[in-house]
Formats: sequence, structure tokens, C-alpha cells
Amino acid sequence: MIELSVIIVNRNVRELLKQCLRSIRSQWPWPDKGLELIVVDNASSDGSAEALSMDFPEVRIIKNAVNRGFGGGCNQGIKASSGRYIMVLNPDTVIRNGLVQPLIEFMDRTPKAGIAGPKVLNQDGSLQPTYRRFPTYTNIIFARKSPLSAILPNNSGTKKYLQKEIILDQPSRVEALGGVCMILRREMLKEVGDFDENIFMYLEDTDLCYRANLKGWESWVVPQAELIHYWGKSTEQEEREMAEEHRRSIYYYFGKHYAPSFIQKAYLRAGLYIHKIFD
Repeated sequence: MIELSVIIVNRNVRELLKQCLRSIRSQWPWPDKGLELIVVDNASSDGSAEALSMDFPEVRIIKNAVNRGFGGGCNQGIKASSGRYIMVLNPDTVIRNGLVQPLIEFMDRTPKAGIAGPKVLNQDGSLQPTYRRFPTYTNIIFARKSPLSAILPNNSGTKKYLQKEIILDQPSRVEALGGVCMILRREMLKEVGDFDENIFMYLEDTDLCYRANLKGWESWVVPQAELIHYWGKSTEQEEREMAEEHRRSIYYYFGKHYAPSFIQKAYLRAGLYIHKIFD
């Protein structure tokens, strides 16, 4: 039986992807339980898929001729997977402290948990903010990439939005988790659905958490599991395009979930325009 299917959506980060896969391979805790590794390559031009064929023959490779985005790539991997649990993992990461075992053990003892993630660290060991409240018209101005948060990072609104009141000494429930590393319960996906492919990049993770929450599923951070994330390495080569996708995703998310009025749409457009100026 396959215990876990790990799905990695890759685009042009070959060496980081290989490092990520080595970390998973070296820290798999159960020799008697199956691990399934699936890499969805989104039209990389750096030889990523070819390198995997040589160095990681156990990895199943799905090679796309075009970039299908993060959610689209994840969905391809989910459909191809057979593990009891599914883990979506960024390629620019390294797992540590046996990340897999505490996440699976937490899911096994917490039946309402549909989604869980680890404590995510920067290379220097500092905490990376990968969880937050659901975006609303009033709190979106305090989002991590907003001009206000950039100018005044320690203001009370930003702290509340990023749920900085949480002390990561034990598993903590959060509203939305970032997609850098998410373990997903299959029963949750069957009820809620996969990632929304109308979101090319960014907020597909928040959207999934929001839909799961509406159905009574919970999202959690499990700090006993740790991950190093080389932040932005997967997107820095297309930074301007990805910033535009981020703004487009925000506008789509609000339209999907909150049925904005004309005035609210104008408010969003104005806010996103300001965001673009400061980008």
C-alpha cells in the first residue's frame, strides 16, 4: 500500500528539485510503507525532466508542453496518485526533522483535519509566514505583500492577518495555509474538489482551504514537522509575470467567494493598482 504520494510541480529549478528529492528519499521513515514521488514539470527549459530520468528513476514524471500553473500541475499529480495521503510540495524546499512522520501521525489522530502543513523556515532558520486568515475586504490591505505591510511590517492589522498570535510550540489551527507544503486528506478532496485551475498561480491554496472550511474541514500547522524553503526561487525568473498573476488571483478569489458589488469591485481594482505601483 502507498502511504504517501508526494506531488512536486516544477519549473526550471532543476538543482533545487534534485536537492528536494534527495531530502525526501533520505528521511522517509517507514521502509515497509510505500512512498510515491510524482513530479509535474511545467514546460521547463533547464533539462529538469531529463535529469530526473537519470538520477531518480523511481520518480514518476508528468511532462507538460506548456506551463499549466501550480494548481493545474497539482491536479495532474493528484489524479495520477494512489497514496493514502497526498502531499503537495514546492521544489525549492528541503525537508528536515523527519517532516513526513509527524504530519501523517497528526492527520491520523485528527479526523477533522483536511489539510496540514509544517513549520516553514528560511535558510537562516527564521520563521517564514505561510499561514494567514482568509482575505476579506477589510483585512486584504494587511496581506504580506501589501504596501502597508511592507512599510509597517509590525502593525497590528498585519499581525492579525498573518495570525502572529500563534505560538508554534504545538499543533495550531489556522485559517489558510500556503501551498509550499500541504498534506491533504483524500476524503476532503473528494468532498471539496481539487485546486481551482482558474487560478494560475497564488491563492489556489487559500481557495482550497476556504472551500474545505465551508465543508467543516480544518487546516493546521504542525511545528514538529519542519521545512526549509528557498523562498521565491521557483518564480524569480518570471517575477513580473507572477506579480501580475498574484493580482489577478486576488480579484478572481473575491469575485468567486464574495460576490462583490460595483463599489467593492472598484475598491479592489484601486487597491490592486496601488499594489502594482509599489511592486
